[in-house]
Amino acid sequence: MAGLVVCRSFLGVFEAAFGAGAPYYLSMFYSRRELGLRVSILLGCSPLANCFAAALAYGITQIKGSLEPWRLLFLIEGAPTIAFAAVVWFFLPDGPSYANFLSEDDQTLALERLDTVDQTAKSKLSWSQYLSGLTDYQNYIHAFIHFSVNYSFAALSNFLPSIVKSLGYTSVQAQGLTAPPYLGSFICCVIVALVSDRYGKRGFIVAGSAFVGSCGYLILIVVEDPKATSVRYAGIWLATIGMFPALAINITWLLNNQQGDSKRGAGLAILATFGQCSSFVSSTQFPTSAAPIYKKGCAIGCGLSFLVVVLALVLHVLLVRENKKRDRLYGKPEEGVRLDVTGTGDKNKNFRYFT
Repeated sequence: MAGLVVCRSFLGVFEAAFGAGAPYYLSMFYSRRELGLRVSILLGCSPLANCFAAALAYGITQIKGSLEPWRLLFLIEGAPTIAFAAVVWFFLPDGPSYANFLSEDDQTLALERLDTVDQTAKSKLSWSQYLSGLTDYQNYIHAFIHFSVNYSFAALSNFLPSIVKSLGYTSVQAQGLTAPPYLGSFICCVIVALVSDRYGKRGFIVAGSAFVGSCGYLILIVVEDPKATSVRYAGIWLATIGMFPALAINITWLLNNQQGDSKRGAGLAILATFGQCSSFVSSTQFPTSAAPIYKKGCAIGCGLSFLVVVLALVLHVLLVRENKKRDRLYGKPEEGVRLDVTGTGDKNKNFRYFT
């Protein structure tokens, strides 16, 4: 048992680094208006994978051999990740200027098309930027939003089959009925990312998505009639397609507005460290004894989703006000000009926040 706990701890450590590191890595290659789609595809692959995970796990556990089914499950599902690590190590560049498959002209173009430039050496930490990130109120609002959204991200990933089964379906039927909401959430991640990238209104997208999710939870709380299967299943749909996009766009929003590589890293560290803690909460709120309504777990999800709506709109208003203040003091910035944020970060007088 101790060995399993140690292995699971290592898995959590490395997974935590990936969860924050992968979106950060994408921000080094794509402009602010391109990032939402890329981050949403990355994080949207989680519910997309859940569409097939149950069927794959069921098939693997039916294999008869000398190893226990759960051991085979870890071996077969873990082997591709380990194998692909070698490909990533040798072929994934550290940044546009390190992409050997690009010519020098293409590398230069890849860098110049970005909105901002940070001339801090890539192997060094800018302490001024890092401290600026630790004291920026935006990062803590994003962390609270992530905490609230991640509750649903973890709960729906882990307990959706149980919630669907409580509607009166068998385990196999429940696994099949979880696939459509998961697929729908991936499609919604892509759609809202395209809209958000087009107009730069991250706050409205986060708030709107969370509102849809909260309505889904509210249906699951209010409709207790076991015969109202279709209504409760609609609530499951709304909760799922609302919360996954909100999580992806919130992370994108932070990456867009935290300028300077070190400040962006500090912001993601705050978001990941505090925001992930809600996974502990969600893991205890859907016990089998609470079936079939799971009222407490859904009530917490509903309350946290409404909190996301409030926080996203408050942050939107604050950033709009800051943009207007800078326009009033310095005039409107010239479009298409790259900004040097090495020393000033997002406090550069010509930088405007995505709202």
